[in-house]
Amino acid sequence: MRKFLTLFLLLTVIASFSGCITPVEEGSKIKVTDAVGREVEIPAKVERIVSLSPDATRILIALGEGKKVVGVESYAKRCPVLRHVYPEIEDIPDVGNPWQGTLSLEKLAELNPDVVFVYGTLTEVADKIQSEFGIPTICTYRTVKDLDDFLATVKLVGKVVGKEEDAEKIADYISARFSELEEKASFVQEKPKVLVLGPTATKENLRVMVGETPFTLKYAGGINVASEIPRSYGSAPMASVSFEQVALWNPDVIIIHAMSTLTPGDLITDSQWKDITAVKDKRVYKVFVGYVGYDPALLVTQAMHMVKALHPDLFDWDFEEEANEVFEVIYGVSGIYTRLQEDFGLSEV
Repeated sequence: MRKFLTLFLLLTVIASFSGCITPVEEGSKIKVTDAVGREVEIPAKVERIVSLSPDATRILIALGEGKKVVGVESYAKRCPVLRHVYPEIEDIPDVGNPWQGTLSLEKLAELNPDVVFVYGTLTEVADKIQSEFGIPTICTYRTVKDLDDFLATVKLVGKVVGKEEDAEKIADYISARFSELEEKASFVQEKPKVLVLGPTATKENLRVMVGETPFTLKYAGGINVASEIPRSYGSAPMASVSFEQVALWNPDVIIIHAMSTLTPGDLITDSQWKDITAVKDKRVYKVFVGYVGYDPALLVTQAMHMVKALHPDLFDWDFEEEANEVFEVIYGVSGIYTRLQEDFGLSEV
């Protein structure tokens, strides 16, 4: 087993023998401050959860709390990672989608959850659920600008379900992997210019990731050429641009989101793109850059994939093997990255 997996499992064993379990008094409550600063009183022992946040759903499953999730929004049921690591997601009731106006608060209330998770952009929804139905509702982050934002949500979810130690271990593992990438990438003298094509990209309608997204790119030692385009608060981190704009940027590397209809071959064989440096050098890669928010394992593997594509000589590890290890550590399921690679035609690096 690789060094990170061995270390993580060792820490897990040590933790399992330390301390003692404090019984929770029936009906007792605790107060939690959520990611947007709302103080929420929740049961000390949470047994039933409705998650309107795909990130929270994935974190709950990584923490081994999937059986407590009694309702989800529709995106989680289509999440490629969850469908592999937790097939039971298919059987969890869908309460509708708060972003598309299909959320049924009545259906949510009928599931009788102890707590509800929502994104921090939906504070009005959170307040409405609490005021109308008396169900404690926890907001996760509004937007992830850096790794610490996501790790704070991992720890928040862990606190809500009484898995603070497990959440801390997941957060520590993620931090260690990012620190490894950041340390190596810091020695790169010249960072390549990178264009990240979003999941709805076509040859006619180029959608690019803008602003600070994906934030993982900076850990991989790259510069997003579209960072000059601001991201609208609460909106998808993408904008439509012309091919003429892409030509002006002339990126050194192009990353295509796994959910895009484009493939590296589409660009490499397209005569319109032949003078773009990334295409001339055949440095076009398909990478899984998230799905409706962030996944604790995919967050790590996307950064690893990028750094291996941008700076292939920095690490001598087998990327696919390392990526599979990340999913095994966080979700306890083997071979997940290989399945995603097959499903979406992700680039080998």
